[in-house]
Amino acid sequence: MKLSVPDSSKRWLGLSLAAGSAGAGLWLAWHYPWQPGLACLLWLMVAVLGFVRWQALPLLIPGLVPVLGFAPWTGWITFEELDLLVLAVAAGGYAALALGAKRGVELAPAWQRPLAWSGLSKLLLTLFCASLLLAIWRGVEQAGGWQFGWWQGYHEPMNSLRQGKSLWLVLLLLPLWRAAGASEPAAVQRWFGLAMLLALGGASLAALWERLAYTGLLNFSSDYRSTALFWEMHVGGAALDGCLALGLPFALLWVLRERRPWAFAAALGLLLLAGYAALTTFSRGVYLALPLGAGVCLLLLARQRRAAQLPAASRPAARRGLGLAVLLAFGLAAWPLFQAGGYRTLLALAGSALLMIFMPPLRLQQTRGQQLIVLLLALLAAALAAALSWLLALAVPKSAYVIDALVVLGGLWLAWWLRAGLPRHLSACLMAAAWFWSLACVAVVAGNWGGEQALQEALLPVLGLALGWAGLQLLPGTAAQLLAELPWRARSLLWTACLMLFAVVAALAGGAYIGDRMATGQRDLEGRFEHWRLARSLLDTPQEWLLGKGVGRFASNFLFVGPAAEQVGDYRLVESAQPPHLLLTSGKHVLGWGELFRVSQRIAAPRGELLLTLKLRSAGDVNLHLEVCEKHLLYNAECVVKGLPLQSQGGGWQTLQASLGQAPALGGRWWAPRFVVFSVALGSPASAVQIAELRLRDAAEPALLANSDFSRGMAHWFFSSDRHHLPWHIKSLGLHLLFEQGLLGLALGVSLVAAALWRCSFGHASAHGLAPAVVGALTGFLIVGLFDSLVDAPRIAFLFYAVLLLGLGLRSTRAPLLPSMK
Repeated sequence: MKLSVPDSSKRWLGLSLAAGSAGAGLWLAWHYPWQPGLACLLWLMVAVLGFVRWQALPLLIPGLVPVLGFAPWTGWITFEELDLLVLAVAAGGYAALALGAKRGVELAPAWQRPLAWSGLSKLLLTLFCASLLLAIWRGVEQAGGWQFGWWQGYHEPMNSLRQGKSLWLVLLLLPLWRAAGASEPAAVQRWFGLAMLLALGGASLAALWERLAYTGLLNFSSDYRSTALFWEMHVGGAALDGCLALGLPFALLWVLRERRPWAFAAALGLLLLAGYAALTTFSRGVYLALPLGAGVCLLLLARQRRAAQLPAASRPAARRGLGLAVLLAFGLAAWPLFQAGGYRTLLALAGSALLMIFMPPLRLQQTRGQQLIVLLLALLAAALAAALSWLLALAVPKSAYVIDALVVLGGLWLAWWLRAGLPRHLSACLMAAAWFWSLACVAVVAGNWGGEQALQEALLPVLGLALGWAGLQLLPGTAAQLLAELPWRARSLLWTACLMLFAVVAALAGGAYIGDRMATGQRDLEGRFEHWRLARSLLDTPQEWLLGKGVGRFASNFLFVGPAAEQVGDYRLVESAQPPHLLLTSGKHVLGWGELFRVSQRIAAPRGELLLTLKLRSAGDVNLHLEVCEKHLLYNAECVVKGLPLQSQGGGWQTLQASLGQAPALGGRWWAPRFVVFSVALGSPASAVQIAELRLRDAAEPALLANSDFSRGMAHWFFSSDRHHLPWHIKSLGLHLLFEQGLLGLALGVSLVAAALWRCSFGHASAHGLAPAVVGALTGFLIVGLFDSLVDAPRIAFLFYAVLLLGLGLRSTRAPLLPSMK
């Protein structure tokens, strides 16, 4: 890389942006709540990496969004790790461009560059930015005027900056994206597509860990909705839902275009992982958004291939019909089989489905009678083998599962071996017998789990599958022959779809919670309509309808102007007083376990007796709620709980000591750890307490709490409202924009989204490789946004604006598309 002094206004501007980003980034890093010196060192290392890898790193930032949120540990909510990352990469990237990094790189011709924003897009984006800037200013003014603070909450001026910063962070990266595309046109598709896959994988893996640690992977009955690592859901919201909606179409595109077997298997695994994460959100919006977003993506991909005149797969309509028929058959069988034998039986059925889908063509070309004899012999052999399997299962505990696994593996080996060739009648008989035997093992597994009654209940669906498949073999021009001739990628996709279907069956039949969610849909929608009516009523004047109340002001307006019964708790850090202390209030609503407003800190797993020392005061008598729980964000597991009545005693400071009791074994298992959290809350409605110190110790550790006297502000402290969520969100993306930016901002926001959708569906970007995924992602996000605000979570707003602005700037190049799946 040859560097030089800037010799143009653009390069000097780049150097200024680099210096500004470096100054802001190092300033934030120096004030990081945990090890600021180390934070500065890491920041500098990322900046150097951004300098060296300026073509890739700016496009990869969205991939780290789901895992870059440490607020439950640091206490930072206005600023966060994503801000540090963007500033570091921007500082390094702009420095590289300003010092001549592009001079040694051959730039692509203008027509090959994948990013070029039209004049209309620039105009709409400029107007929307002006509207957002005005809304940030109005929000700050409504909160009492500008007052900087590191530890302000959702009702104070800095909240307007917190919620309004995401678009500006994406805008800071846009010139770097464009420069990367100019130097390497494939970089945008490669690195941004990879980033969205990483985002989806990170969110899904975090949800998998959360379920494994707190509920168990197959528990669909408990009232526990996954939040992954999105701390923004500490007062409800749909941050995980939005991330899944934005990421899934990119994973689908990867599956359909990948040719390498190992990468194709990874893509299918990511789809399965994301499907599981989506199921565990128990969000009706996600259940609607993901299929529709994926469907739009598939439609646009098919249109791209037709427009490019790429060779289509043979008999596509027959293939689609066959796939749907296979899914329908296994789905109808899966429901009663799950009722009979639970998850083990579904796993056995998945093995049988794998064997059938990858079965080689049997090529039964004898007379109809000879074909029937072959199938009957196979059925008889399988029945004898199944009877022996059942006897062995009765004699040897757990052997049913081993037998089933061996039969499926043996059948797959036989399918591979038969490709070398055997007499057709013998190969057909052996393969059919293996398939029938694997189905019989499904019933054996059910019987091993639930006894003879379960065995009898499983026989009917198993027999139905066996006879249905045998009947297809006897038909001329059979669908079975078409299935056997499918390429391996199509078969893998079909089996993956079966696995997803089985997961849906397990969630519906194996847990009551998802059924309860569906049953209460009408009631919840009526409640949402009432909430939206209340939110609209907070816009009082024509000016507020036109320009909005300001960014980040809904929660505060609802707190002070909304119904008294819906007013929630709050906190303030009083740093100017001596001693500095936390002012904690409770809501005016009914305070059940989930409705408490908690201030919490994550601690090491305690041992022995827990002793708490408190320094506090109150104007009236209050009930203090103290707890140490295994808890991720909203839902507790094992807990130690203590209620502490507090008398005012004239409003002076009091020092109290309380024993919380003996700590049970907390922290979970080493391979699925659980966080341990100390929380304090008020158990009496409409009350307040001032807390100057909280010291917690156990038998081994004299100080379990960091910053116990609030001398470092709210560092390491974090608040949550576990169940009472409506006062914190409008719960509608459109209404959220209307409330914050008024009709003007709403119209501009709708225009931006419409422009991106049109450009990627029918406009200049319609033939770009990422266009179907961009449209599918935005479609899914908007559907989730029908029932949630989404962009009031800064990290999700960053992801959304990244996809939106990419869609506005994409354009088709002459690079050929990847061939269709054959």
